[in-house]
Amino acid sequence: MQTPVAGGAAAVKKMPQISKKALLGIAGAAVLIVVLVCVAANAGKTIDLNKYLTIEASGYDGYGTATAVIDWDAIQSKYGSKISYNDAAKKEYAGLLNIVSPVEALKDSVRIRFEDNSDLKNGDAVPYQWDIDEEVSQYIKCKLKYKDGSYKVAGLTEVGTFDAFADLTLEYSGISPNGSANMNYTGSDLDYYDFNCDRMYDLSNGDTIKVTIDEGRLQYYAENLGKVPEVLEKEYQVEGLDSYLTQSSQIDDAAMAAMQTQAVDSYTATAAQNFEAGASLESLTYIGNYLLTAKDQSTWGTRNILFLVYRAGIRTQFSNEEGSYDQVNDGYWYIRFDDLLVSADGKLNVDVTRNVIPYNHYEVDSGVSDGWWGTKSWRFFGYPTLEELYKEAVLQNVDNYNHEDSIDESAVAALPAVSEAQETDDGAEETGFIFPNSDRELLSRDDLEGLSAEECKIARNEIYARHGRKFQDEALQAHFDACDWYEGTIDPEDFQETDLTETEIANKDVIVEYEEEKGYR
Repeated sequence: MQTPVAGGAAAVKKMPQISKKALLGIAGAAVLIVVLVCVAANAGKTIDLNKYLTIEASGYDGYGTATAVIDWDAIQSKYGSKISYNDAAKKEYAGLLNIVSPVEALKDSVRIRFEDNSDLKNGDAVPYQWDIDEEVSQYIKCKLKYKDGSYKVAGLTEVGTFDAFADLTLEYSGISPNGSANMNYTGSDLDYYDFNCDRMYDLSNGDTIKVTIDEGRLQYYAENLGKVPEVLEKEYQVEGLDSYLTQSSQIDDAAMAAMQTQAVDSYTATAAQNFEAGASLESLTYIGNYLLTAKDQSTWGTRNILFLVYRAGIRTQFSNEEGSYDQVNDGYWYIRFDDLLVSADGKLNVDVTRNVIPYNHYEVDSGVSDGWWGTKSWRFFGYPTLEELYKEAVLQNVDNYNHEDSIDESAVAALPAVSEAQETDDGAEETGFIFPNSDRELLSRDDLEGLSAEECKIARNEIYARHGRKFQDEALQAHFDACDWYEGTIDPEDFQETDLTETEIANKDVIVEYEEEKGYR
């Protein structure tokens, strides 16, 4: 039997009805909560690198340097416990991950690059870029946030300037054109090795030397001296070098007087020692000089040769029952000085005691019998004619030397115009020939006997010179240019051997054979 419940039948509570719209709202809220939880879980794994970047400039205005520093200690403090290696890293590197922490791995993978971070001045904008090894994101559970930017330079110290060349001098030594320079620095700021010369050797007076300082050293000077050179180069002019005599016009009066005094003393001493009885010096007249200068001044050897030339008037007297002789005969003599130097002030430096006089002899014959199956004669040092002196002093050296003739014209005019061998068939006088008739008379081996190598060379080429041929040999060309009869009109490469006559060809061949026999060729 049921016990009745007061108030009638028992009551039953029903769930309230929820609309579809309300259900969608509840679901959306749940999703939002999940997203927020995920974001919150990952928020500590995104590192904004720019927040930990500091850029500073140091040094001097114009020579500053920008430096970037990332505060990895701060990153370690904040993110060290929040980031870790992923499964890929654990699989590939295994136990090595215990040695290097994730933050240390990041540090090795992050760099700052500057477009230019040196020689900076206040106000400069210095762009920079992040250089990230993207491979790090494959192994570490974090994200890196970064942005390239630009740093404005400020706070650099003003730099001073100084004259770096004030204590630098150049000293010159040697003989032009082979002089040399040496730098001498007496200052305390720099060093000898801070300077560079563009040339130090093979110098002549008037040459310019440029001394420079390496621009790449300016930052070093600014940082270590607090100042930089105000200019980086300076030019110096070479001066004070002695030079070899090249022109007789460079001989000053005092030097010429000293050499002439020595010449007179030398000849007088020679006459006293060597003149035989009946010979006496009547006069000794300076008639000029020959100056020879080496064609190649860069090689070693005698650079110049100066011949002072004299005419000696010598009286010779002899008398016996066979006859008598009393006459003044002229002879020619020289004194030679080598390697003469001209100082920077234009004075000729010459040691007059260092000289050479000729050993060649010539003979004066009285024609009077001396009772010893001959005639009385005298021998003197020198040459019977100026032409013979010229051949030995000048012509034998023309291969290696240029020459300048400074002989008194009146002395030359007093010479016999031609020798016996230089008279032409019609009696006319011709000068400048070894063989005046080699264009129409055959030469013999005997005609060549006694000729030097230089004389053979001139004799052979005067055959061509008559036809107007020019010469590549400068000495030959100069020789023929000095001859009144020569007119050079045909270049060497245009000259035809067929222009020579049979006589000229035969004479040329005879000379060539003689040169080969003597070893001249």
